[in-house]
Amino acid sequence: MLADTEWEDDCDDSLDQAEQLEAAAAAAGDRLEAAAETEPETYFKTLPEFVDQFLVKAYRRPVTPAQAWCREWWKHGEAVCVLSALWRAWEALRLEPGTGMSVWWRDHCYPHMNSLMNPQGTFSKCTLEGHHHNGKGLEPLPWATPPAELYDPLTYGAWSPRAPCLLAQGALTTCRLDEM
Repeated sequence: MLADTEWEDDCDDSLDQAEQLEAAAAAAGDRLEAAAETEPETYFKTLPEFVDQFLVKAYRRPVTPAQAWCREWWKHGEAVCVLSALWRAWEALRLEPGTGMSVWWRDHCYPHMNSLMNPQGTFSKCTLEGHHHNGKGLEPLPWATPPAELYDPLTYGAWSPRAPCLLAQGALTTCRLDEM
């Protein structure tokens, strides 16, 4: 049986250990917060640098009417947006251990580049000889104002695995994307 002083010493030791653990956890939390506040430095400083020094060298395809490319890609607003997303995804996934780069190729590069180089895609009127203003004179896609419920975070939020579906009757409900 422990004497009162031994028991008090054990309690004091346990409290000291708990305080040390709490201080270590707080310090780790502070380091995580500081790391989250600082955006990692990008490997490529600009989108043109990413396209010139990596993408056009790594993603090699014959340029044909069936796979169009524009050497002046920056003159196509859609291409700038898509290539910028591709660059940002590359910058994030290059830091992922293991399969990060595989995920980038599979989920980002191949689908985006196939879309851009599609015969009806962004570069469809461009040739190896030059840029064509194929977007000039095109009207934006038609659209209607969505119902206000679509903007309600309780109906459609990032926390939900379900996406909004507008039914033919005009009622808003939710459904799984794989059910669409």
